[in-house]
Amino acid sequence: AEAVLEEIVMVEEEIEVEIEEDEETPAEDAKAESDEGKKEDANAEEKKEEGEAAADVEKDGKAKDEKKEEKPKKKTKTETVQKEKKKKHVRTLKVNSYNVGPIQPYSPEIMSESIAKLAALAQADKERMDLEESKNKYESYMYLIRNRLIDDEEEIAKVTTEEQREALRQSAEDAEEWMFDDGYTADLATYEAKYVELSTPAEKVFSRMAELTARPAAVDALQKKLSKIEDLLVKWETTMEHITPEERKEVQDKVDEVRVWIAEKVAEQSKTDPSEDPVFTSAEVPGQTKRIESIAARLMKKPKPKPPKKEETGDAAKNETESSEGDSSSDSPSDSEESPEGEGEASSETSADGEEKKEDDEL
Repeated sequence: AEAVLEEIVMVEEEIEVEIEEDEETPAEDAKAESDEGKKEDANAEEKKEEGEAAADVEKDGKAKDEKKEEKPKKKTKTETVQKEKKKKHVRTLKVNSYNVGPIQPYSPEIMSESIAKLAALAQADKERMDLEESKNKYESYMYLIRNRLIDDEEEIAKVTTEEQREALRQSAEDAEEWMFDDGYTADLATYEAKYVELSTPAEKVFSRMAELTARPAAVDALQKKLSKIEDLLVKWETTMEHITPEERKEVQDKVDEVRVWIAEKVAEQSKTDPSEDPVFTSAEVPGQTKRIESIAARLMKKPKPKPPKKEETGDAAKNETESSEGDSSSDSPSDSEESPEGEGEASSETSADGEEKKEDDEL
């Protein structure tokens, strides 16, 4: 511990202050008068010199320079003033503690024991809350089975047999009876095991019911995507000629493989009883085109080959020969006829490049 005492003391400091004209001393006035006399003499000499310089400037026809006026410097003097300052006195204190009465501080052994008790109570509260949550989950699923058997009776009947539906009803009744009997004192692990036993057969039924509509939709979406890929391959034959037939065949082979796979799965599913586990699910269908999409994306980024440079050696030599003959040969009809043809060829090449660029943008 520390004790701090603040004390206010007066200290003297020297500061500089400006002197006003009225505050100047007689000695300073005399000195100023002598300085003014000297300045007047100096000014007279300067005027004389300036007159001579002005005469020289007038004779030569040159402009004379202007002198800048200097600002007078401010006068200061040093004064001693007193100011208040705070001074701190810090002292370290020695503190001796002692306890009076029957209440004494915790010893290290008692403190560790109390911490362990608090941790055990917190764990007991967590287990109690987890058990209550598991009970609510178990009871909620029991009522879910009953409600789905009534609300979705027609859809469930398409994917189950009478024995399966009766087993679901009986499982819900057994769950309710157990919960209010043996389940009243059951622990968390028992409730979790009973939930798995109750939900597993019901989830299979609900999943088959959902697949009745999800699986055909996924198959239809897959067929449309494969058709688009085949249309793209046909378009590449004219718009992206730098893609080789072998590369297009690689994509087409993958498309054919997926078509065979989906046709086999649909055929097997049609032979399977709706009350049994499905041959394939809607979640398996979209992943079949991932390989095709990666190959198509790679081919779309394939750069076009650079056009070969035209050989202009013969034309250049011919132009040099014609230019050496004179102005008459430059105005000949042959040159005038060749230039429109060259312009026609350049315009046709430009239009072809524009069409290829437009096709790339569409892809």
